[in-house]
Order: sequence, then C-alpha cells, then structure tokens
Amino acid sequence: MSDRRPQHPNARLTPKHRLNMVRCVLNKQWSVEATADRFQVDAKTVRKWVRRYNEEGEDGLCDRSSRPKCSPNRTPRHVRRQILRMRKTYRWGADHIGHELGLAASTVQNILNAAGVGRLDSGDRATREPVVRYQRDRPGELVHVDIKKIAAIPDGGGWRTHGRLEAPTRQGVGYRYLHSAIDDRTRIVYSETHDDEKAGTAVAFWHRAVNWYASIGIRIERVLTDNGSCYRSRHWINYNQLAGIKVKKTRPYRPQTNGKIERFHRILLEEWAYIQDWTSELQRETAYRGFIHFYNNHRSHGALKWATPAATLNQLPHRDNVPVMHN
Repeated sequence: MSDRRPQHPNARLTPKHRLNMVRCVLNKQWSVEATADRFQVDAKTVRKWVRRYNEEGEDGLCDRSSRPKCSPNRTPRHVRRQILRMRKTYRWGADHIGHELGLAASTVQNILNAAGVGRLDSGDRATREPVVRYQRDRPGELVHVDIKKIAAIPDGGGWRTHGRLEAPTRQGVGYRYLHSAIDDRTRIVYSETHDDEKAGTAVAFWHRAVNWYASIGIRIERVLTDNGSCYRSRHWINYNQLAGIKVKKTRPYRPQTNGKIERFHRILLEEWAYIQDWTSELQRETAYRGFIHFYNNHRSHGALKWATPAATLNQLPHRDNVPVMHN
C-alpha cells in the first residue's frame, strides 16, 4: 500500500530523487557504491530502491504505510460494536463504558473518536442523530427569545458570600428574570432584567427589543420562543401580527431547538452571574449592563469565525445605508 503524503521539496530522497538515483544505476550503468556516494546514502538504500523499482515500477518508489498487516492486540470487532451501541443507547462516557466492559477508558475513547462520536455533544440527545447546525443568512431573519430565572441577591450578599451556615436569613428576596433576544445571524443580544415573566412584561420587553434592533439596521422577520405561557398569550400573538413578525415555537421538551439563546444563558452563568460573589442586586445589575455591552462589542465567537457580533453586523455587505454599531 503506497503512502503519497506530501514531503519536504528539498528532502534528500523524495520519490523524484529516488527515480533519479535508480536511473543512474539502470540507465547510466553507475555502480551502486558510486550512486550511494553521489546521493549521500548507504549502498543498501540504493539496492532497496532499485529492487522496488524493478518489482513495482515508479509506484514502488513511494513510501509504504507503516501500519502492520495484522494487529493481534486490536479490540475485536464485536466489542467495538458493543461500545458504539452502549454509547448510542445510554449516552455513557468512555470511563463508564470501559468499566462495564473491562476495557481501558483510553481504548474506549479511541474507538469512539474513530467512529466520530467522541463527544457527547456531537449528537442530538433525543434522537441520537448528528446535530445539523444552521445559521440564517440575514440579520433579523430569525431572533431567538427566552427568559432566564435567577435568584435575587439580598443587600450584603447571600450564601455564596457568607456560606450557607453563616448567611443571614432574609425572607422574600425572590427571583429576577432575564428577558433576552439574540439575532441568529450576528449573535447581537438585547436583554433586560425584570421582576416577573408575565405576558405584559414579555411583550413590553419585546417592543423595546424590536425598536432597538431597528435602530441598528435589523428588521426582525421571525421570532422563535419556547411554549411558555407568556409566549402563548393573545397579547404576544397580537403584537407580532401587528408588527409583521412571524411567530415560531420550539417543539415541546426540545430546548436545543432554541439552542443559540440557551447557549447565551450558559455564557451568562459562567461569565457574569457566578464569576464573583455579588454583595447586592444593584451591583450585579450594573455589571450585567456592562457585560451585555462587552458581549456585543468585544467578545469574539467561534461560530462567527472569532469575530464579535458588532463587527459581524458592520461587515455584512447589505449594510451600506444603515447605522454602524459603534464599540
């Protein structure tokens, strides 16, 4: 089996140079020793390439695969199939599967990687099928909207600051609700913090979001939400009908359908909500407004080829006559 991987162009014995070496022996009648001296290799090497050329022609001058003809220690095929079956059925990791089958976790992981299922997030949790990720072509073609509920912080800090045993007891602190919208194409976010998730609050937030997106040149065509009561309300439906926005809903129990806003919420928890111990709700809210600015204007995104949302929006070709979003 030939290995035609690219080699360094100035390497001493590329297939081209091997052919020249062989021709010196066969065509020019040079001695093996003289040819070896000319190409600065051992005479044994010259004989090897001459023999391969006589047996296989020019194909014999290519490097052969280093893979052995047989691998007696390779994991049997039926065991490899069992590993893949357990991965698909139970969604177990390499450590768990290795424990069940008496194999090293590294062996299991190599088999999973070779089959393209080395990461648990590489497939849909419900159907076990590969996830097909999409991105809309135009800003505003689809905007994802959702609400994230987080515990409010009492003045002086909560249990994260003082510990569960030492934290003072404060009843009725309640929760805060983060109403957020994210554009599918550019990942630009508009977000507000409120005291509830009622329909009136959700629609008022959405009205301000629509106007804000319009101010930066994004006209919203569709909105995608889950099946929360505020998004099923007549108030929500009527507003979007009047605004000419098509309403879409995720499938029940399938939050991954609204994955971009779900991912934004995860970023919020990791990079804002739990990044430090807040001592008051006002302190956290002030930091939240700063984080949203940072997210839109300075945080790079792998899905945007490591550009920022603002830079992505400003670089789109059809934005010649609309406002530029400044950092």
